[in-house]
Amino acid sequence: MFTFDVATATSLIGFLSILIACAFRGLHDRALATTPGGQWAISAFTGGVAALITASAPSFPHFVGTIVDNTLTVVSLAFIHRGTAMLAGTRYNDRVYLACVALAVAGFTWFTYGYPSLYCRIGLVSAFRGLFYGATLVMLLNRPGLPAGTRHLSDILALAAAWSLVRLASIIMSGDHVTNFLEGGATFAVMFAVSGILHMLVNAFQFRLESEQVRDDLAAHAGHLEEKRDMLQAVVTERTAELTRLATTDSLTGIANRRHFIDRGRQELERAVRYNLPMAILVLDIDHFKQINDSFGHPAGDRLLQVVAQACQSSARHIDLAGRLGGEEFSLLMPETSAIAANLAAERLRRAIANIAPAQSGVLRPITASFGVATLTSRDASLDTLLARADAALYRAKHGGRNRVEAA
Repeated sequence: MFTFDVATATSLIGFLSILIACAFRGLHDRALATTPGGQWAISAFTGGVAALITASAPSFPHFVGTIVDNTLTVVSLAFIHRGTAMLAGTRYNDRVYLACVALAVAGFTWFTYGYPSLYCRIGLVSAFRGLFYGATLVMLLNRPGLPAGTRHLSDILALAAAWSLVRLASIIMSGDHVTNFLEGGATFAVMFAVSGILHMLVNAFQFRLESEQVRDDLAAHAGHLEEKRDMLQAVVTERTAELTRLATTDSLTGIANRRHFIDRGRQELERAVRYNLPMAILVLDIDHFKQINDSFGHPAGDRLLQVVAQACQSSARHIDLAGRLGGEEFSLLMPETSAIAANLAAERLRRAIANIAPAQSGVLRPITASFGVATLTSRDASLDTLLARADAALYRAKHGGRNRVEAA
């Protein structure tokens, strides 16, 4: 015949409850006393210790197995309620908890020494269980909007409260004929064990709720970190673009500076040589620029440089690159451009500069520029060679009367 070993079952419940408390501890490295999970960890621990004491009652002094273990059960119930109040944002009063514990100590002491009765002690524990389970359940039901996991906790609290009331009723109706719960028979033992299992399940569902809350908090934190990362990435991209612009752009005119122009020119020259493509470079120099600076001032000279740069930019195709090589010297890099097309482009730009109005340039005299154009040939070993030939053509244009285009 099967015999239910209530002592073993109660010990198992105690160990499992303590494991749940340790799991709660793992979710909170610090500040256990200020979180719902911290309260539930204390509840699981005190409940587990109470179960272990109950299972080993014959090994302890009599008051330990009758007063201490039952009082620890009430303490565990109080922390279940306190942690749930923290979760729900409901006010709680520690004095009420202390009063309940004090009442429990007095009651268990009386039913141990004043009127010794195991049934009365069980009935008192069952009453406390029903009271705290029911109060915790009502608190959850009155606070909508809590995490989804509270529904499962509410279900187990309702079951535990109902079972406590059933057990209390059975104690009242059965009479007092057992002095040691370990000797009360299978039915008595099962009812006792079910109460302990339900208490442990309340702690287990609270742990599930707490772990879901931690998971949600971590997910929210991860989302926040992703937002921060995206913001930082956007800032880095923006700053990188700004640094790139500063490193590649002439600060006065807004077109490519000499370094960027040379780097891009070398890339285009390599591409032209590799694929046997035409390529041309024109260089221009504003005529009599020093006299303009001396006559109209440096602000007017700077304004003229900006206007000429705009003219170069306007004349450039999307594959071309306009750059300022230094001072009043500009250049236009023209990939995939033949000698004829390059000379025509230079002539159009020469006329555009000559047509700059004084109101636009800030200089009350005609503006002209001299041009040198060089097209890539097999003799051009590098960009420097190509630029040198364009410069030589530019100097011929200067010596030939200015305001003209010369081809290398």
